[in-house]
Amino acid sequence: MSTPPLSVFDNLLLYGLTGSGKTTQLAEVIKAQVAATGKPALAYITDWGSAGPLHALRDAGKLECEEFRYGTDPFVWIDSAVQGLRFVNGKWVKPDHAAYCMGAMESLTGQGDLVLNALGHQVAEGKNVGGNAMSAPSLAIQAQGYIIRIPSNSPTHYGMAQKHLLEKVWQAQLLPFPMVWTAQEDVQVPENRDEQGNLRAGGVALTVGVRGIIGPNMAGHAMTLQLGKYFVFCFRLKQEPTAAGVEHVLLTQRHKDGLYEGLASNRAPLGTKQKVDSLVKPADVVKVLQQIQAARAEERQTLGGVK
Repeated sequence: MSTPPLSVFDNLLLYGLTGSGKTTQLAEVIKAQVAATGKPALAYITDWGSAGPLHALRDAGKLECEEFRYGTDPFVWIDSAVQGLRFVNGKWVKPDHAAYCMGAMESLTGQGDLVLNALGHQVAEGKNVGGNAMSAPSLAIQAQGYIIRIPSNSPTHYGMAQKHLLEKVWQAQLLPFPMVWTAQEDVQVPENRDEQGNLRAGGVALTVGVRGIIGPNMAGHAMTLQLGKYFVFCFRLKQEPTAAGVEHVLLTQRHKDGLYEGLASNRAPLGTKQKVDSLVKPADVVKVLQQIQAARAEERQTLGGVK
């Protein structure tokens, strides 16, 4: 068997706009990890519209899935997902984690939407969640025999959702296999300037002429600048026009994109002969992960460690 593209303690965040190829690339990583280990992967899906490539792997016996369904408590579902539980005969149970080669979360943004919706419904039902209920107005419509509740969210809800989901990202790191997460793309335009008048984001001065930062979305904008640091790898996917139509592009290091900077990091070892691509056309996440594994092996050999 070949070397798996992901090591046991790796976690990867793939982010981009809808149609940028996130789920397709996730499926390719799963295929490579399964081929290298002989074990299936385990995925938790909230974004049903994009799950086609994952369903194909499930049908081929390479992936086992848990999918969120309307009416399920999102807090319980997400908490069970980051523990690697399976829903069997009406209850969550712990499987043999040694039977899986990796896990996947599709997607972190979708989980944020579920948490925000649940918090808004709590307020719509008359509960005080995060302060004055008037800060998150809701609408109740009397239908035939039931009430339709239309929730909204206060700024406090966004903070609660972000802190909760960040804790779940940390919790998933305790699983004994690597994890890949997907997320939608977000743009944040910071307003802070330093003494020289340069825009600053996350304490770092932006490149001259840059208006804002492109990064992953998790329940609003506040975590866009910070989220990538909680992952070993943070890669961005985007579409670019070509003569034949469009092409998916992979970016693995911080980069300029017009008037914006895109966040990404491959955390490849320094000083190795093995090249790790920062731009890949067409996108190939497995290729970059294999480059990183080769660079790690070279570094271990140089340091006198295990090959």
